[in-house]
Amino acid sequence: MKKRIITAFFLIVILGGIILVGEGDYAFLFSGVCVLLATVAAYEFSIRLNRYNKEKHWFHYIPILFTFLFTLGSIIFFEIALYQFIFIFLFFLTIGYLMLYILLKDFNKEDLAMAFLTILYSSIGFIALAFLRQIDLLLILFLLTITIMTDTFAYFLGIKYGAHKLAPKISPKKSIEGALSGLIFGALSGFLFAYFFEVFDYSVVVIIIISIAISIIAQSGDLIASKFKREVGIKDYSNIFPGHGGVLDRFDSALFAAVFLMMIIMVF
Repeated sequence: MKKRIITAFFLIVILGGIILVGEGDYAFLFSGVCVLLATVAAYEFSIRLNRYNKEKHWFHYIPILFTFLFTLGSIIFFEIALYQFIFIFLFFLTIGYLMLYILLKDFNKEDLAMAFLTILYSSIGFIALAFLRQIDLLLILFLLTITIMTDTFAYFLGIKYGAHKLAPKISPKKSIEGALSGLIFGALSGFLFAYFFEVFDYSVVVIIIISIAISIIAQSGDLIASKFKREVGIKDYSNIFPGHGGVLDRFDSALFAAVFLMMIIMVF
C-alpha cells in the first residue's frame, strides 16, 4: 500500500503538472506524453499480453512502431488533415500486413488480427486525450473527475456494501453495488464540475446524460481490460508504475471515455 501511495503521488504531480502547462508553446508536452504512453501500451498489449508465454517473432514488435507512428501522426494532423491521414495510414497498414500474411509462413490470422487490435486499442484513447487537451483544459479535467470519482467510489463502496457480483468471471472483486455507486458519484461529480465551470454550452439534461455515459463507458473499459488479462492469467499489464501496474492498468477507464467525449465535441 505504501508503494502504491507513493507512486500515485508522483503520478499526480508529474502528469498533473504536464496537463496543466501542456498548451500553447508547451502543447507538445502533453501530446508527447500521450504518444509515449500509447507506445508503452502497445508493448504491454502486444508482447506482455498477446505473447505471454508464447514464442515471439520480430513481427510481433511491429505494432509497437505503428502505434507510435499512428498516434504521433494523428496528433500532428489534428487541425490539418486528420481524416485523410487516418484513411491513408490504415490503407497502407492493411496492405502491408496482408503482404506479411502472404509472405511469412509463421504469420497467421491470429497475428494479423492481434496486430490491428493492438494498434487501435493502444492508440485511439491517447489520441482522444491529446485532442481534448488541445481543445480545452477543462475537458480533460471534466473527464478525469468522472473517471477518478467513478473508480474511487466503485472501489470503496463496493468493498463496504458489495453483495452481488458484477462480473465474477472477469473481475471477482467488482460488485453491482460498487458499479452503481461509482456511476452515481462519478456522474454527479462530473455534472457539478461541468456546470459550475461552464465546460459546455449544452443544456443541463445533456450534460447529465454525457456524465452518466462517460461513467458507464469508463467502467466498461475497466472490465474490457480485466477480461484481456483474465484470459491469459496475468494480474497487471506491466510493472512500469510500482503498485499500480502498467499504462493500460492505469488508463483503462479513461481511454474509451476519452474517445466518446472527443466524438461528442467533434459532432456537436
